[in-house]
Amino acid sequence: MAFNNSYSSVQGVENLFAKYFLSYGFKVVERAQLESVLQEHHIAVSGYLSPETTREIGRILGVDVLLVGEVSSYTPPRTELTMTSSRKMETRPVMAQEVMKMPDGTYVGYTRPAGTEVSRSYEVRPIEYTINAEVGIIAKLVDVETAEIIWVGSTNSTSASPLDAADMVARNLVKSFAKEINKLQRTK
Repeated sequence: MAFNNSYSSVQGVENLFAKYFLSYGFKVVERAQLESVLQEHHIAVSGYLSPETTREIGRILGVDVLLVGEVSSYTPPRTELTMTSSRKMETRPVMAQEVMKMPDGTYVGYTRPAGTEVSRSYEVRPIEYTINAEVGIIAKLVDVETAEIIWVGSTNSTSASPLDAADMVARNLVKSFAKEINKLQRTK
C-alpha cells in the first residue's frame, strides 16, 4: 500500500520494498492494481485497517499480508562551510659575513653561523563539508485474515541521495523480515 509520506524528495518508497521482496522470492501485487481494486469495490483505506477491510482486500487480491508504512523522518543533504586555521613555524639559520685581515695584509671574507631566525604564520582557510541525507522508515506487515501486525521494522540510513538512503532502508527491512520468516518456517 502507499506509504504515509510528507517528504517530496522521498516518494515511491513502497516500490523499493517491492523490489527487495521480489528479490527474496515473495510475490508482490502491484500497488496501482491494489488501488484500482480498492476504488472498484468502494473500499476506503485510511491509517486504520479493520479486520473486515483487510479480509476483503486479501480475498479480492489473493494476498496473505499487506505492507503498510511511513517515511518517519527525513533530513535533506546539505553542505556546511567551516573555517580551519593552521599555524606554521619555520626556522632558518642566520649567517654572518665577516672579513678577516690576513698576516700578509690581504683581506678574506667568510660566512659563519650567527643564530636562527624563527618565523610564524597563521592561515585561515574555508573547508566545505557535505552532510548526507538521512531517511527513516517504519514498515509493518498486516495479516489480511486477522488484521494483526505480524511484523514491524524501522530503521534509518544516510546517503548522498535521499532515494539511495531509502533504498538501503528498504533492503535492510526486507532482509530482516525474510530472516524472521525463515525462523518461523524452521520452527514449524
